[in-house]
Amino acid sequence: MRAKPLSAAELAQIPEFIERWTQIGLSTTPIDHEAAEPILHRLYAAAGLAPPQIVWAPCPMTAVLSAIVYTAIRATGREAEARDRGGLAQIVDRITRYALITTVPASAHRRIRAHVEDAVAAALACDAGSGFDAVCLINDARRAALDRVLKTSLAPALRKRLRALVIEPVRTGPVRFLRTLVEPARISVYKGVVGLRAGLAGWAYFGAPLWVPYAAQMDYLDRVLGIPLDRSFLDAVEHCSLFWMRNNICFAAERPSYLNRDEEGRLHCEVGPSAAYPSGWSWWHWHGTAVPQQVIEMPPTIAIEDIHRAGDPDMRRIMIERYRTGEEVQGIAAYLRDAGARRLDHDPDFGTLWHLDSAVTGPMLMVEVTNHSPEPDGSYRHFLLRADPELRPIIGPGSFGQPQEMTARNAVAASFGTSGTEYAPEIET
Repeated sequence: MRAKPLSAAELAQIPEFIERWTQIGLSTTPIDHEAAEPILHRLYAAAGLAPPQIVWAPCPMTAVLSAIVYTAIRATGREAEARDRGGLAQIVDRITRYALITTVPASAHRRIRAHVEDAVAAALACDAGSGFDAVCLINDARRAALDRVLKTSLAPALRKRLRALVIEPVRTGPVRFLRTLVEPARISVYKGVVGLRAGLAGWAYFGAPLWVPYAAQMDYLDRVLGIPLDRSFLDAVEHCSLFWMRNNICFAAERPSYLNRDEEGRLHCEVGPSAAYPSGWSWWHWHGTAVPQQVIEMPPTIAIEDIHRAGDPDMRRIMIERYRTGEEVQGIAAYLRDAGARRLDHDPDFGTLWHLDSAVTGPMLMVEVTNHSPEPDGSYRHFLLRADPELRPIIGPGSFGQPQEMTARNAVAASFGTSGTEYAPEIET
């Protein structure tokens, strides 16, 4: 068992693996099906399973829904009903309705349902019913195998060190933005699923981007530290996107058609989707924050009351920033003008306190503050923060201090749970 710390030469190679597997996780290169299918067959063989029929799906959402619908049909003996396209359409609609409503733009619902119907029909046509309901536990097998390798080959301190040096930088790097899209979508489908077997089918997933942090560590162990590992899992993660494994059937998703990111690697696009798959499964982001399609593609339709309904401060800030985009007066200035805001106080050190009347929220106070850390282009971002109507310090959930005079300083102080007379920040951010 190795307990010796990593050498300088070994440490120097880590950035190469972080970069390589990050790029794999962010790849938009179309998958070469002829090359990928033998790799998936080898992965099944490594798990002691027969080579599967591979059904390609245009996005991860289509693939996971197809795996769940297919399993539900086989588990309930509804194959005959599902081989009629009308019957299949009804089954697909019943199982997928909640997932589509909560995670997919309405404009893509029909397309994704049609793709799921096609994928499930193709899987049923494969006549791969033998052992269909045994969920492939390759996940547990892979973890157990890797744990055995780590425990017998590396001391605990070195294992912990490698996780910090290899897994975490990949997991928290640009790949995390795709992970935060795919993970909630995958989890949300279970709320509309009836039956344990069908639900379990959604968990039998592998591939990029979710597995690239662990693949990076395994690759480093094999190539640099000389710990022999079966590379079938690594090859599958490298050459495929996400895929769902069933006995005799594999639902494999395509990679995204494109990804748009800002200078810091965050998902971002000012004119269209930040990420999109061939199925129409798309997302819109503003510097890493997910926003409705309207905010990016139709900013002139953003109404004052839409902004006031936004409960999340970041969402409200972005909607204000995008408000009246393309006009001579836009952003915060246009918002304050159109909302009929009345300035109550201005403090060069703390910002400007505004009073607004809203049909949605009633009278409210907002304090305009400036981020003193410049953006990459040298500009300084302005924020409008909701303030307590009486500028009472927020002590805890539902707990407030005494009302204060209507000043910008008191408004900022109240958001930090203190009064303006006590508030004296040492560092501005």
